[in-house]
Amino acid sequence: MADLGRSFWRLWSVFTASNLADGLTLVAFPLLAVSLTDDARLVALVATFRLLPFVVVGLPAGVLLDRIDRRRAVAWAQVVTASSAAVLAIAVITNNESIALLFVISFTVGLGEVITDSGLPAMVRTVVRSEQLEVANSRISATQTVSNVFVGPPVGALAFQVDPALALSAPAVMYLVASGLLARATGDFRPAPSAPAESRRLELTAGLRYVWGHSVLRPLALTVAVFAFVGEANWAIFVVLATEQFGFSEVEYGLLLALDGLASVVMSFFVARVVRRTSHATSMRISVVAFSASALLFGFGTVAAAAIVGVLLSGVADPSWNIVSATVRQRLVPDHIFGRTMTAYLVIAWGIQPFGAALGGVVAEAWGPQWVFVASAVVVGSLLAFAQPMFRELDRAMLAARHVDPE
Repeated sequence: MADLGRSFWRLWSVFTASNLADGLTLVAFPLLAVSLTDDARLVALVATFRLLPFVVVGLPAGVLLDRIDRRRAVAWAQVVTASSAAVLAIAVITNNESIALLFVISFTVGLGEVITDSGLPAMVRTVVRSEQLEVANSRISATQTVSNVFVGPPVGALAFQVDPALALSAPAVMYLVASGLLARATGDFRPAPSAPAESRRLELTAGLRYVWGHSVLRPLALTVAVFAFVGEANWAIFVVLATEQFGFSEVEYGLLLALDGLASVVMSFFVARVVRRTSHATSMRISVVAFSASALLFGFGTVAAAAIVGVLLSGVADPSWNIVSATVRQRLVPDHIFGRTMTAYLVIAWGIQPFGAALGGVVAEAWGPQWVFVASAVVVGSLLAFAQPMFRELDRAMLAARHVDPE
């Protein structure tokens, strides 16, 4: 096992606390939405509002991360998310909760996630060597899954069943813990200096132009956009599919997500080995096949066994793609523009997610949630044919940059 060092493991603890909070909200928010409305479109909009900040403030957030200490930016982001979760908990306690308030809180939590999801990867690559990135990202992926999926959802579902306010108060505490842990992280997390931009507009779009002009990052971002669109369409209405088509209870729904997380954790420890023995692109191809098979099981299955196998395959798909995708960005992008490039990449790749969530809700309401999953299997499965040139170029670029830090 690679010696990743004390600085990395301190950042790892921040990931753990923050993603445990995320896991609690990812199950508590849709369960609260279902208790407030039976309209699948409104339930899906909760996920849509959580993703909108990636589109609305993604590029300005990147400029911020390339100007100030990234540790400070992420710490404040955790405080913002803690405050928003606390507001929603108080609203539930005082019987003032509403679907409109849930939309607002989801947006605010998403705002904090924009900074956190872009700032923490930049910090990780400053505390580990380039050749350690696959292993470091595997460890982070495992803890994200354990916290965000394996522990958070079942605990959140159980807490929601006991008292919805409890399920919403706990994330507020965990976000504050993450902020406190971050204050103890050691290292210099200030961005590398860069030449002044000719204008604010050019500075704002520098990352976007960098991604769009890169032979690997552009097709990768567009491919991820397809993945993200159909994935969010699925996720936004998965609670409806699980409870109505498969008949799972609230607690069983949380356990189903936990099973997905367990498979993802196990796969996280194999991704670096798959990459080492085959290639980065092979790991991504495994992800495409596993995702498509999972979606088909959800679409055509009617018994609990189909859903169980489906979440196991989904758990294999996530780390097989995400670990490689994170390593590509960390290894190929210079530090002085990393924040702007990271957020620009997320704007391209994830900016379409709110529309996927909204469309998923419309399709589910009109024809049934199962058809959302069938369509997503067809769309993602087609990537195996259309993304082959991107996969080949990715492997060439990663081989050339494997032992070279992007400066």
